[in-house]
Amino acid sequence: MVLTAALVNPFRWAKAEVLHFAWKQGRYTPPDRRVLEDEVLPTLAREPGNDRILSVGVAWYTKRYADAFVGKEYVTLDHDPARASFGAKLHVTAELRDLEQHVPASAPFDVILMNGVIGYGLDTASEVDQAFRACAARLRKDGTLVIGLNEERPTNVDPLTVKAHTLFAPRPFGRWPAGRVMVPVPFRERTHTFLFWRRR
Repeated sequence: MVLTAALVNPFRWAKAEVLHFAWKQGRYTPPDRRVLEDEVLPTLAREPGNDRILSVGVAWYTKRYADAFVGKEYVTLDHDPARASFGAKLHVTAELRDLEQHVPASAPFDVILMNGVIGYGLDTASEVDQAFRACAARLRKDGTLVIGLNEERPTNVDPLTVKAHTLFAPRPFGRWPAGRVMVPVPFRERTHTFLFWRRR
């Protein structure tokens, strides 16, 4: 059993490295990105009332997300000034926990996307709790919070372990009535999970 694992793991690791490199070169789209770009974003765009969207965290691979929301107000946010060039025309350089300082309460968002943020900058329960509270303060009632996370990542924080998760409730979304879908990925993290919540 141990010998088999030792023989298999190097091949799995090598495949993961090759595919990760191909993804960074724009020659491969991981399964979780396909679900996000082909299903999640278009579904959000089609839902009535989703006119103001905030996407948290930007990188080279997030630039085309705006294409799903043509005709809507699409805003991006990232704490790193060096990433501003990857943001939308409406971009905010700030920490998510400080969202209330940059967005008035009179103009809440209908959708907030937090994909690949928990465990990739928000690495403690306190940070995630502050982020959820900021989202709740600037998301309209019944607005949608989409969380994407790698549950096997060492820095991942289980969203259900922070107190502020009670400000939200799971909501049916698309073909996922439970408001949750786990997508296998060929990387070291093995899976990527999407949670669909509504603000209470």
